Amino acid sequence: MKVRFDSRKELNPTQEQGLSVLYAPGKRVAFRVRWYLILILVASPLVWLGGKLAYGMLMIDAPAQLRLPILEVRARDAGRVEQLFVKAGEQVQVDQPLANLDNPEWRARLAQLAAIPPSKAPAANAKLGGQERQLLKTRIARSQDRVRVLQELVTRGAVSQGEVLAAQSELDSFRADLLAFERREQLATQSPLSEERDIAQHNAEQKWLQTRLAALPLKAARSGRVAEVLVNPGENVGAGTLLMRIEQLEDPLLWIYLEPLNISYAAIGQPLRVRMPDGQWLGAHVVQAVDSAGRTPTVLRGPFAASEMGLQVAARFDRPLPARWRIDQLPLNVRFPTDWQQMLTDSRELIQELGEFIAMDRPAPGVQGGH
Repeated sequence: MKVRFDSRKELNPTQEQGLSVLYAPGKRVAFRVRWYLILILVASPLVWLGGKLAYGMLMIDAPAQLRLPILEVRARDAGRVEQLFVKAGEQVQVDQPLANLDNPEWRARLAQLAAIPPSKAPAANAKLGGQERQLLKTRIARSQDRVRVLQELVTRGAVSQGEVLAAQSELDSFRADLLAFERREQLATQSPLSEERDIAQHNAEQKWLQTRLAALPLKAARSGRVAEVLVNPGENVGAGTLLMRIEQLEDPLLWIYLEPLNISYAAIGQPLRVRMPDGQWLGAHVVQAVDSAGRTPTVLRGPFAASEMGLQVAARFDRPLPARWRIDQLPLNVRFPTDWQQMLTDSRELIQELGEFIAMDRPAPGVQGGH
């Protein structure tokens, strides 16, 4: 199908089969406007793409993320959360109680040690030793009776001699246990420092348990706002478990993901502007030299991003940030001032390289192309 724009109706739109059409001029204007709109609609993606490329060449924009100084509160030792003194969103001060932890096993051991005074610990050990000696003597006596009974049964032919030998071996093992126990008792009696050592161990263990239990309750190391509480009363936690996060009252840090091509804008003191979610522009400046590169978060990556990796540039606001925007990981956009002098120098170098390329591709005078 061929579309033609030189038909008889187009050449003479005011005539329709010999009759004069009064609304023809207006219809002709509407016809032109319709085609202009279609042309604009078709060309709009190309216009947008060209404008985007031109804007990227003239303006240095980069995604950024707001990072608040976060203090993580973790459990020092294993225990159980007995009580929480703060909730998410509350303000806390230095040394303010945050949570109370306890360890029931340590409490039980401490109570057991407190029930036996250090002075009575050796006596308690001696009592246990006497009970162990009596038990060993009882086993030896029973083994002797069993051997005697088995020997009588052997004479009658009721059992074999092997069962007697097994019973005698068991009797010998019980006698060896009693001998080893008496040797240990003798060594303990001959050592004059054994009682003092037992008392020292008793006191050391008791003091250690008291110190660890006293260190279980947690207090705020710095002032700030409780951003998140991750545990509930009654939960058992291990050593190092994250209990809560506290946002400190210090100035937030702005992490900018700058393309490596624009590394010249990452110098310390470089001014920039930050576009807030409400459209307001705030001033900021670079505070740290670039020392690492990282993958740009997916939420910050644009549809036409040149690279997934970016230089991590740290910046701070020139003025205190309003409280409503103190949101950790808030996505933002920053704009660096255009270095027109550098851009002009780059353009001249590009034109010069293009001219040299054209001169190299052009044949020398007097040389004709062809075969």
